[in-house]
Amino acid sequence: MKWIYVSALCGAVILMLFCFFYSKVKTKKNVLEKPMRRIMIFAGISITANCIAVLMTSKFYALICYAIYHCFLDAFGMALLHYVRLYTGIRAKNKNGIKIMGISALIDCLLLLSNPFIKIVYDCVLISDKYGHFWKVTDRGFLFLFHLAVIYSFIVVSFVTLIKKASSSPAIYKIKYVTVAFMVGISMAMNLMYMNFDFNFDSSLVCYALMTCAVYYFSILYIPRGLMEKLLFFTIANMKDGIICMDIDGKCVHFNKNADIYCDAYNDFQAIEQQAKYMFRENVGEGVTEATWESVRRVDGEMHHYTLEYKSIFDNHRCYLGCFFIIHDHTEETNKFSAEKYRATHDMLTGVYNKEYFCEKSSQMIRENPDTSYYIICSDVKNFKLVNDIFGVETGDNLLKKIAALLQEVIPENCVYGRLSSDRFAMCVPKDTFNESVLLKRIRKIDSLPENTSFKIHIHIGVYEVTDPDIRVSVMCDRANLAIHTIKDSYQNIVAYYDSHLREDFINEQKVISEFENALKTKQFKAYVQPQITAKDGKINGGEVLVRWLHPDGMIPPYKFIQIFEQTGLISRLDSYMWELACIQLDKWNKEGRTNYYLSVNISQKDFYLLDVYEVITSLVKKYNINPKNLHLEITETAIMNNPTEQLKLVSRLREFGFLIEIDDFGSGYSSLNTLKDLTADVLKIDMGFLKHTENREERSKTILRMIISLAKSLDMEVITEGVETKEQVDFLTEFGCDIFQGYFFAKPMPIEEFEEKYIGTYTKV
Repeated sequence: MKWIYVSALCGAVILMLFCFFYSKVKTKKNVLEKPMRRIMIFAGISITANCIAVLMTSKFYALICYAIYHCFLDAFGMALLHYVRLYTGIRAKNKNGIKIMGISALIDCLLLLSNPFIKIVYDCVLISDKYGHFWKVTDRGFLFLFHLAVIYSFIVVSFVTLIKKASSSPAIYKIKYVTVAFMVGISMAMNLMYMNFDFNFDSSLVCYALMTCAVYYFSILYIPRGLMEKLLFFTIANMKDGIICMDIDGKCVHFNKNADIYCDAYNDFQAIEQQAKYMFRENVGEGVTEATWESVRRVDGEMHHYTLEYKSIFDNHRCYLGCFFIIHDHTEETNKFSAEKYRATHDMLTGVYNKEYFCEKSSQMIRENPDTSYYIICSDVKNFKLVNDIFGVETGDNLLKKIAALLQEVIPENCVYGRLSSDRFAMCVPKDTFNESVLLKRIRKIDSLPENTSFKIHIHIGVYEVTDPDIRVSVMCDRANLAIHTIKDSYQNIVAYYDSHLREDFINEQKVISEFENALKTKQFKAYVQPQITAKDGKINGGEVLVRWLHPDGMIPPYKFIQIFEQTGLISRLDSYMWELACIQLDKWNKEGRTNYYLSVNISQKDFYLLDVYEVITSLVKKYNINPKNLHLEITETAIMNNPTEQLKLVSRLREFGFLIEIDDFGSGYSSLNTLKDLTADVLKIDMGFLKHTENREERSKTILRMIISLAKSLDMEVITEGVETKEQVDFLTEFGCDIFQGYFFAKPMPIEEFEEKYIGTYTKV
């Protein structure tokens, strides 16, 4: 009997070893892996220790083996409870109870390990029968009952947890919990029978081994067939993709809702089969095992985009079992991609191409048609910012939409048009299809805003003829805009054509702008003075300070840079620089005792917007300690009347400080009489240029000039006439009462050093 028992235990251990090593191959990141292996290890050690104890010839060693056997039974019970809690997902509510059970198991193990020496838990005796001798546990005392209570507490809690989980689980899951619970219960019952009926051998150990194998099977290998079938059914039924499964005979064995929607079959297997056979015939063909194609269908009144996939099914021996179709509806992705592509290539406000896509499409069209001549046409709305500022952004947006719609009407088919930025639009059209008169006719339709018919809209057009297809379209647009630049201040000219001179002018303009900083830093800008001669005695007390650019490559005339600096705002920095040069010169004359000499400096229109004119000029006067009456300020009437309320206040403050104010270029503006009415100034400066273009009206011009001088005199203003070039002009201006002359008849602008050398302290008789 002993050897049968030992053989059974050895077989149980071998079975557990097989499960243990096989599980290392099968399990991959399974949360139950480690607890399951701990159960196997503790059960295996416990069974092996019991087997060795039976075979021992020494009582002491038999007691040691039995102590190990019982200790690992405690460890087995703890490992089983931990596994069951993870297996079922049921956590202990009373964590203190688990702690007490663990402490009790530790105390029990200490008692068991001391038992071979003091025999306080149990003893063993040698039993003999016809099969041989073996050691059997006897004399179980009170502490052994404590041991049984510890091990049974783990097993009972595990059993109850499994039954509780099984009772609340679907029928398809019950078997995995009930089977393990059944093995736990059988093991406990067999152990109780061994204890109560005083059997020689503990057959419950075999049940422990079988229980560990059951734990392994249901943790790793077992997946209920019904569960798989239902999971597959619900997975296929709820797939976003449609699926049609066909058997070897071409019969439909399964399809889901989305496949039914695609086939429009109304849950009819026969209709599904016909659709599947049609798809196979049209897109797959005999002998093909895999195929993919696209399809577009109308579903519920909307167009849907599909990707269909066909696959054959084979067994392990490459025998054909059937096939299936997967129907993927990618309408949402397609629409989203189309919307993103539209946003990437179109202007969201007007719906026309944006700048990047316009350039790309235009370049493509020009390259693909090398024998066709093209125009790049750009448009610009004059003073568009005023529309937004005065009437609001919504009105400005509506105007842009109207212009975009106009472009669609004007240009021929297969041409490209788009919005470059803000109010700038562009077209690329074949030269032979462009009709300027049609374009102008359309443009004139947008002559005013619907919200305010008195506000007129002026659109300028720049045209660039494509001569080199390799030039970037963005550069072509820049050149068309350069053409607009030449007529931007005109209300009569609407269309301008680009030519090479425009580009040269633009390059020169950019060169002038780029060299400004260095010129200012290296003092290339010099102060020249044009003398002013009194009519009364021919005395020169000062002159007008004029700027000259002494570039290393030669002098740059003022007309080549003054207007550019005015357009870019650099004029204000240049004016500040010239004001300081004038103050430095006046300071020099003061120190030389020449305190009765003056210099006139110009204040540009842009200075009033870009500088605090009062602060800058008064600071310079204070810095160099000069008399403000020696620094005359020339201000054009146009600069004042652009913002009369503020500028008139500023002029009054400057006069109060002590400056002499000169109204410059009188007669060249449109509000000369208004200027005299509202502005209190010291000097009226008349430009003789306004008489140059009067044909056969010399007497009338002189009459007007006489009246202007007389009007100035009556307002207690001195009169300076500039641009005097002939003796005749000097004579009649003297007769009319002009106080001071300035012009080439007397002297051209000259360096200050030359002015000092020729005129300081001298007289020039008229």
